[in-house]
Amino acid sequence: MALITKMDARLANMIAAGEVVDRPSSIVKELVENAIDAKATSITIEIENVGMNKITVTDNGSGMDFSDAHLAFERHATSKIKNEYDLSHIYTLGFRGEALAAIQAVSKVSLKTKMEGHEGIEVIYHGGHFVEDKKATLNTGTVITVSDLFYNTPARFKYIKSEQAEKYAIIDIFDRLALANPDVRFKLIMDDKLIKETFGNHDFYQLIDQIYGSKMTKDMIIFNKTFQNIEITGYLISPKITRSRKKDISIFVNHRYIKNYKLIQSVIDGYHGFLMTQKYPIALIHLHMDPQLLDVNVHPQKYEVKFVNELLLAYQIEQYIKDALEQKTHQIPERYQEIKKPIQEAYEVQQLDFEIHEENDQDENQTEESVKPKIPEFDYIGIFSGTYLLFQNQDGLFLVDQHAAQERIRYEHYFEKLGNPSKSQRQLLIPYDLDLTHQDLEIIKQHQSDFKAYQFEFKNQQLVGLPTWLREKEIDLAIEEMISQLEEHDTIDLKLLRDHLAKDISCKGSIKANQHISKQEVNRLMADLRMCKNPYTCPHGRPTVIKLSHYDVERMFKRVV
Repeated sequence: MALITKMDARLANMIAAGEVVDRPSSIVKELVENAIDAKATSITIEIENVGMNKITVTDNGSGMDFSDAHLAFERHATSKIKNEYDLSHIYTLGFRGEALAAIQAVSKVSLKTKMEGHEGIEVIYHGGHFVEDKKATLNTGTVITVSDLFYNTPARFKYIKSEQAEKYAIIDIFDRLALANPDVRFKLIMDDKLIKETFGNHDFYQLIDQIYGSKMTKDMIIFNKTFQNIEITGYLISPKITRSRKKDISIFVNHRYIKNYKLIQSVIDGYHGFLMTQKYPIALIHLHMDPQLLDVNVHPQKYEVKFVNELLLAYQIEQYIKDALEQKTHQIPERYQEIKKPIQEAYEVQQLDFEIHEENDQDENQTEESVKPKIPEFDYIGIFSGTYLLFQNQDGLFLVDQHAAQERIRYEHYFEKLGNPSKSQRQLLIPYDLDLTHQDLEIIKQHQSDFKAYQFEFKNQQLVGLPTWLREKEIDLAIEEMISQLEEHDTIDLKLLRDHLAKDISCKGSIKANQHISKQEVNRLMADLRMCKNPYTCPHGRPTVIKLSHYDVERMFKRVV
């Protein structure tokens, strides 16, 4: 007796639907991507009861004729690819021919479509069964309605989250699609209420305002770079606006929104030093590249993408972001209302204020006088609470955290030194005894060459040589960090080592609270701080300088209302 039978197409579609259609937002994504592939310039999405009752997507794309309207419901029916060559040269968002077949298997679907020069047609499917087709009256384009989602697969309902969660998921998908396609006009209507609308005019300032809210683009930084024929465009929202999660870091490849841990982490690393720890930026990274350099055929939902030289791409993105942020002149946080907020809220909403400068070819030829200093000139007037240096000028009162300021100075110094290690070595007249365990000493023995690359030399379990840039009181800290790296990863991660070591050395060796320094030391401190690439925050993201304007002070004394 035969135990193996061939599954019928309807049952196969219902099973496959679980990979493509897991909630209403995934249906919105698939239908809108089909509309974009049909060259639509205007797309309207209408939702009833977070999509469980009805989802309607209307577009002005190319539409379909009678035969294509029927064939579109078949599994693996697609106009996007026809052979293996096409599979490695995918320019469209969809290509697998699975979405519509999966959707109609678990819902009731009505497809109205009209191609220019043809009559309109409506095709109806219920739960994987063809119901009818008939003529329809509409403009060129397509109107597809999905209703009674999961009515024939009630087990799927247990995966549907709360009404609010499903609503936010749909809005999130809408946002990503709109940000990925600035030339398309989008409209989202939920329960007869207009939620969001974009204008499709390729104005990213206006588009981001419409997606994230007004004033979000006030201090936005834009960069455009080309790396190995990959065009990288970044839209970086000011670090003063942060999030507690990474979800507002968006990566797009050839107008496709993707989820990629390494690229997202590269954005976070690029903002490093400008944000508090455990805070994340809002940033959009658009990549345009030859489709041969990536593989989008990884998962039916097409969020996952494999890149050629992914690690190198991530590194370049991080550097471009870091350079873009460091090259801008920033404003010091001010306004009494911001400073008096609870510290977590203040950092979340108003950590820094940026000033945007348009980049041009004359930047390199600008004189020093024409470049606005990152920190203004002011006069030292004293110290408050043994920690905060007080300065004044015509703009108001400035408070400088002496520990945070020197921490920033020392961090950049050591970060630079570790990035370009000096080849010069200082021999110790008296060998330095190390308080290390046998395991630590064994690690040093096994990785002599790694330590020697940084000019550390050992003999008989003692340190006899060290780099000239490292002070003796910081020796233990440096060696402990390097041993930790080797123990965990069996190699020294230069990037991680530079960051951790520079942070530790700078923090532990900086001026402490209530540590008195002379006026000459204050002047030296401020001169060094002005030379920093990012003088506004310590390596952990805390501000080094805060400003109270004359208006703020007068308001505190009730001289103004």
